[in-house]
Amino acid sequence: MVSLELHGFCDASIRAYGCAIYARVTKKCGTTIVNLLTARSRVAPIKKQTLPKLELCGALLLAGLIEKIKPIINNSFTLFLWTDSQIVLHWLKMHSATLSTFVGNRVSEIQDLTTGAHWKHVPTHCNPADLVSRGATVEELAKSIWYNGPTFLYEKPDKWPSGRCGDIDMEVVESIKSESKSAFNATISTNYILEIINQRSSYTSPLRLAARMFRFINKLRHRIKPEDGHTLSSQELHHALLCDLTTNGPLRYLSPFLEYVEGFQILKVGGRLGYPDIPEERKHPILLPNKCDFVMHYVRHLHLKHYQAGPKALVSLIRLQFWVINARDVARRIVRTCVHCVRYKPKLMNQIMGQLPVERLNPSRPFARCGIDFCGPSNVYLRIRGKTPYKAYIAIFVCLATKAVHIELVSDLSNDGFLAALKRMIGRIGLPSDIFCDNATNFIGACNKLNELKAFLFKTENRDAIVRYCANEFVNFNFIPPRAPHFGGIWEAAVKSAKCHLNRSILNARLAFEELTTVLVEIEAVLNSRPIAPLSCDPNDYKTLTPGHFLIGSSLKALPERQSSDNINNLQRWNQITAIKQAFWNRWSHEYINELQARAKWFEERPNINENTMVIIQEDNLPSQKWQIDRIINCIPGKDSKVRVVDIRTSKGVIRRLIHKLAPLPV
Repeated sequence: MVSLELHGFCDASIRAYGCAIYARVTKKCGTTIVNLLTARSRVAPIKKQTLPKLELCGALLLAGLIEKIKPIINNSFTLFLWTDSQIVLHWLKMHSATLSTFVGNRVSEIQDLTTGAHWKHVPTHCNPADLVSRGATVEELAKSIWYNGPTFLYEKPDKWPSGRCGDIDMEVVESIKSESKSAFNATISTNYILEIINQRSSYTSPLRLAARMFRFINKLRHRIKPEDGHTLSSQELHHALLCDLTTNGPLRYLSPFLEYVEGFQILKVGGRLGYPDIPEERKHPILLPNKCDFVMHYVRHLHLKHYQAGPKALVSLIRLQFWVINARDVARRIVRTCVHCVRYKPKLMNQIMGQLPVERLNPSRPFARCGIDFCGPSNVYLRIRGKTPYKAYIAIFVCLATKAVHIELVSDLSNDGFLAALKRMIGRIGLPSDIFCDNATNFIGACNKLNELKAFLFKTENRDAIVRYCANEFVNFNFIPPRAPHFGGIWEAAVKSAKCHLNRSILNARLAFEELTTVLVEIEAVLNSRPIAPLSCDPNDYKTLTPGHFLIGSSLKALPERQSSDNINNLQRWNQITAIKQAFWNRWSHEYINELQARAKWFEERPNINENTMVIIQEDNLPSQKWQIDRIINCIPGKDSKVRVVDIRTSKGVIRRLIHKLAPLPV
């Protein structure tokens, strides 16, 4: 076999379009064999299309069929594609972007699928695909060129129909134009000098640039050399200022009028201050727009020159010489975007208050999911004369579901002391499944008395020992983000209430360990007797729901109830107890949970902060000028896709902070 060629033909009519592919083999002896390889056809779409578009669909069908049979043929071959549509051939030579959507998409796909192929024009009577598009009877098919291809394929290539389309009639030209996109050229005149001036970031830089340009022009016009070639005079700067003002566009209102000043047309305010004995600049100040880079540079220059003047002072300074439209908005915008001013009065970010965690909304055994916090220290006295008191700390456990409180007095800050308090809580109430705790970073620098507590909670081995013990007991120990007290608001509120009762009760009393423990147990009983749902005014309603109902079945400070009849058997008594517990949980779900629906603050959604944002990190016990400025490297979204916690890279490493402790820099 000398050579292998594939010849594809396509055609279309208003009823159908199709294609056929023939294999042309030339042997060593010069004999040529042509046989039908494959064919494909499609019915024309229901939506009426023009005949050139249907011809294009036929060409796309042929390109797809060629792409499908390419992997089947292992030998190399030459590809020739034939169509009798002059319009399709012209479309295939054009760029798809210059054509309409329908034509351009198909032309682009055909060009990709038939790269390296030779598209040629074939007369209709020599196109075997014409039989596919218009149909044929069996007799016509047997006498046609369908099976063995057109006769010119048996001849040498120089005898084939020429690839030229011939003369194009006006109808073809109109069809090509109708599917071409309209294009137009636009010429924009650009003031390059004005662009350079607007790119400057200060007020004095464009003035000096314009002044030196005028000096150069005057030197060329008058062929003079200034006395001082480096220092610009005040007259030159004033002339440059008038030039910059005239390039900022016209404005309307305040009875404006034009005045020629040093060869420039300056727009001034007419106003109503023509009679008073005041300077001319205040009678008829120059009128300036507010959305202008030069004006912004000028106002920023005044802001820095007058020691970071505030918005009101800026407006008065501006109007000594100019009248800027909406000058108050411009002044406020400059002050808000001043990094130095933001550092003195940073505006901390916030986000809409998030959803409550599932631990607070699902019914569970009391203290199955609890939070823990420390407070103190409190002085504990010994009944031995001359002995100095020692410090003790208070551990407060809060049930996340029922708000029940358990208080333990810890004699010292050690692993053993804390774990002993945790064991006492577990022995009396039960083993919790989850314990939540904060990182105690709010203790930093607060008071010297809290240094020991801070050191205990920050010590790595102490935290590891606590987490290890809880893991051995199948308890999950979780830490909330640093410096995020509202993440643990439920136990922070319990600490506040406990400290309030403790300070009012003992005052300056000197209590021993047992006496202080007794006081804390009494405070615990009071806290567990507080209502967690609104009180009803109806005397026939049930008693108010308290955490004590979930612990012992009633409020801890309630009067004892009358003993019931002894005729109830054990099964009925058990069912009665179960019914009472279920009644408590029903009231909890209807009365207490509904009260958690409303948000107390942070009502509006805010845009999420992005990575690489420069922020000021709030420090509670330092002035704002000493707060650090660092960059956010990671944003941590919550379940509602709102970012409330971020990681920040600082000089001391990566820290995690709440966005409520951050203020973005206006850069």
